[in-house]
Amino acid sequence: MENEAKKFIDFIITQKCTYRCKYCSQSKNQQDCHNDANIETINSFYKLLDKIEKDFEITITGGEAILHPNFFEIVETVKMQGFKINLITNLSFKIETYQKIFDILGENLNRYDISFHLDEIQNFSLMMEKLEKFLEFKPQNTKVTFFIPFYNIDSKKELKVDKIVRMAKRHNLEYEFQPIRFLNKFKEEYNEKYDITPQAHNNFAKLCYAGCESAVIYEDGSAYRCYSSRFLQSNYLGNINDNNFILNDYADTCANCACMCPKPRKYNQVCIEKDYNEAIKETAKNILFLPYLIYKQRKVVFAKIKQFFELF
Repeated sequence: MENEAKKFIDFIITQKCTYRCKYCSQSKNQQDCHNDANIETINSFYKLLDKIEKDFEITITGGEAILHPNFFEIVETVKMQGFKINLITNLSFKIETYQKIFDILGENLNRYDISFHLDEIQNFSLMMEKLEKFLEFKPQNTKVTFFIPFYNIDSKKELKVDKIVRMAKRHNLEYEFQPIRFLNKFKEEYNEKYDITPQAHNNFAKLCYAGCESAVIYEDGSAYRCYSSRFLQSNYLGNINDNNFILNDYADTCANCACMCPKPRKYNQVCIEKDYNEAIKETAKNILFLPYLIYKQRKVVFAKIKQFFELF
């Protein structure tokens, strides 16, 4: 966990991805969505950056952000506005693509997180060779963290996990496991071997600065406090295209009993103070909105149900 509190804004510029992970939780609209942020939304985002302090870290993400037709222009413009930039990739592009990113951003590339989706990697050996070059070419001060989704692990995947972990240790890099769902008998052995902790956290009724010192903005311009709150109407922060987006000027209570978003905790935005009355009010408000939200997001709900049963 990071030692100091940080401010961040995540901008999801595309829902397109080179992978089709069954367990994908990044997409708001699930795997059949291929939307890009349009020019209006991108320009609205630039205007937003003109209004906020430069101590915010800006994460450009997706989907796979590189698939956006204006990706290089976007990251260069954010750099020119004076912000540190975070990126996320599944490392599925040619090494030349990443070299171009390094050349454009230089030391403004604050961190580049790499997710290893073992079910989607076609040639693991080539991936590891590319990873060595990636680490060799990256800017010196850019922090790299390996994220390893732990899904349906078997003995063959375990060998690949071990290689990824050894490389991380060899380069003094952080690595983090993301337990998705265990569908095999090795759960206890893996928990003990890799010290895997649950992905969900119970932040219910704790004060959280998500929505105050952080926000997630989707490709259509809609903004929410965090990834876990994107279906909760009370956590909607407005739309940057409508000029009604605003960050709260206070910490608010979390209504999530199973928060799947790691950032508020990782960046020390969650406080231990409790105000159950406010949390209960917020939960009740969301329950009142639930029938409307289910109808409005019915395609998402049906996709989630289908996705759940496909896991078994």
